[in-house]
Amino acid sequence: MKKPNIAIIVLDTMRLDEFEKLEAKHGEFRKLGFSFLKNCIAPASWTLPSHASLLTGMYPKEHGAHETMEAKTLDIEKVKLKVRTMVSELSEIGYKTYCISANPYVHPIYGFDEFDYFKEESYFTDVFGHAIEIPERIRPRISMFRERYGNNITKIAMAIVKEDPNLLFEAPAVFSATLQSAAKKLQAKFVDGWPIEKGGKLIVEKIKGTRFKGPYFLLVNMMEAHDPYVGKKGKDFNWATPFLKKQPDAEQLERWIELYGVASAKVYGYALQIIKSLQNRFGDNQVFIITSDHGQAFSEHDFIGHGTVVYDEVVKIPMAIKLQRGNAVSVKAEYSSLVNVKDFVFAAISSPATASDKLYSKTVYSQSFGVPANISMVRGLDKSKLKAYDKPSSRTFKSR
Repeated sequence: MKKPNIAIIVLDTMRLDEFEKLEAKHGEFRKLGFSFLKNCIAPASWTLPSHASLLTGMYPKEHGAHETMEAKTLDIEKVKLKVRTMVSELSEIGYKTYCISANPYVHPIYGFDEFDYFKEESYFTDVFGHAIEIPERIRPRISMFRERYGNNITKIAMAIVKEDPNLLFEAPAVFSATLQSAAKKLQAKFVDGWPIEKGGKLIVEKIKGTRFKGPYFLLVNMMEAHDPYVGKKGKDFNWATPFLKKQPDAEQLERWIELYGVASAKVYGYALQIIKSLQNRFGDNQVFIITSDHGQAFSEHDFIGHGTVVYDEVVKIPMAIKLQRGNAVSVKAEYSSLVNVKDFVFAAISSPATASDKLYSKTVYSQSFGVPANISMVRGLDKSKLKAYDKPSSRTFKSR
């Protein structure tokens, strides 16, 4: 039996209720034969650990690619994925593996390095650019001094050299990364539709132009539904927003919600273009999965954003699936998780008629281990709020 192509499209930050609203209005994926799971739970509340769970079949506590109260997003060596994933296993049985990502955390630097082909289509960058390679010798020091000096590049570079004069010749890498970061941010401002447009259009074009060798496994991450939505300093939210003394007013919040809807509709359309393109090119012997890695809260439970919390708005995600021709997805009321995807994929390859059984579990979990980013240097921070959230939390979902 010829192995099916497999494509997983992650609509980053897409809430379940938002996806359901779009599908109810347009019904495009239903027309294509997709089935929809209503009880899918993200194993984590931000990108890195959720994608790691998707590819390993493990919860964050098991694969270890997650934040802690001490290790944050820029501590790359501490939070990166270090566990073998289904990407290598698929390669071993003859698949060519592809990843196209608009999210800087879904990147070889963060451990997603098993793909035969990787393409970044991202306008996101920190001052040291998550997707900009920094020599390993100075990464820990960059994280340490960033806590002390914020984004002051000169002070960070001088502090690194003062601590260890042997790193004198590494210091230019800090300035080089800064120039790359600045160039990337400038590039973003000239993108038509930024910040709603976050690389999805280029991803669609890239997929249409890629000569896939079959059978293929394709992972796509598109960021349109992710903040920012306004693109002006002080008018958008970020990791620090929930922990600031001054919270956004009702008008600003409503603007974010409105733009989130616009962005979600855009990425819904991009996913549709990708599916139609792949289907037209390669026929019906394909398995398609459309999902998300987490949602987004808009002041529900007095929290704005994602990461840290495991509220419904953040961990209930869409899961739309289409099996290869002649096979149907069995939709059940039981809970499912991104952790189930790995076993489902291999079942779809070997025994598609019963593959759906692998989607469900009696019990699933969502886990957080603290605030993902180090925001200690942010002005206007309410330290009591930060302390209240910067700790492990989890939720258990049990099927009846």
